[in-house]
This record gives sequence, C-alpha cells and structure tokens, in this order.
Amino acid sequence: MNRKERMKPYVIQCIVMKLSEKESLAYLRSRDYEISVQHLYRLKKEIKESRFDRLALIAKSQFVDQHLERIDQLELVNQEMWKCYIKKDYKAMDALLKIAELQTYISPYYEASKWVMEESIKKDDKQQEKDKSVSNT
Repeated sequence: MNRKERMKPYVIQCIVMKLSEKESLAYLRSRDYEISVQHLYRLKKEIKESRFDRLALIAKSQFVDQHLERIDQLELVNQEMWKCYIKKDYKAMDALLKIAELQTYISPYYEASKWVMEESIKKDDKQQEKDKSVSNT
C-alpha cells in the first residue's frame, strides 16, 4: 500500500470529525503526514468520488467479515466478563459491557451500507435501461 492509501483513513477521520483545514493538517502532521492544503483537498475529493466503491467493497466482502468480527468480539467480551465477575472486577465488567453495546451501533451501519449499495445498483440499472430505450428511438 502506498503512502497516499495509508493516509486516506486519517483524512476520512478528519472529515468525520469535521476538522477545519488547519486542524486537518495538524492532525495529519501528528500522524507523520506533512502535506499541502492542495493535497488535502485532492485527497478529500478522491475519497468523496470513491464513496460508492467503498460501499461496494463493504457490500461484497467486508460485510461478512464485519459480521463474523462482531460475533467474535461478543464471544470474547462474554468470556472476559465471566473472568471479571469471578474476580469481582466490576469496573472492568462495565467497560466490557460498553464495548459490547458498541456492537449494536456498528452492525446496523454495515447492513445499511449493503442496502444503500444494492439500491444504488438498482438505480444505475434502471437509468441504463432508460438511456438504452431513449437511444433506440
């Protein structure tokens, strides 16, 4: 993976955190990526233009991986909670419970991503059929 591809997740984080231009550059600098303002905007544009590709990747492959990862994480949390319960470490149990609760927020986003991608494909197919019928007349 090249440097630009390794940097993209951090740029996405800047977008998600709604950082200003100055804050974004400082954030990237703190992760050893010194870039110009123009480069930042080019990366943001590439990310925006590739959003459907990212959704397609999630829908095609990462959806299954993420689903299995959620199951594995919940099984691990369950095991660790029992260990903490036996030790009477209720503070750790509370932290593990919060980790488990996060899964209920993450999973629907992957399901929604899959649905959005499927709908996008249907819309594209309908548009292609419409364009084809217009060109045949």
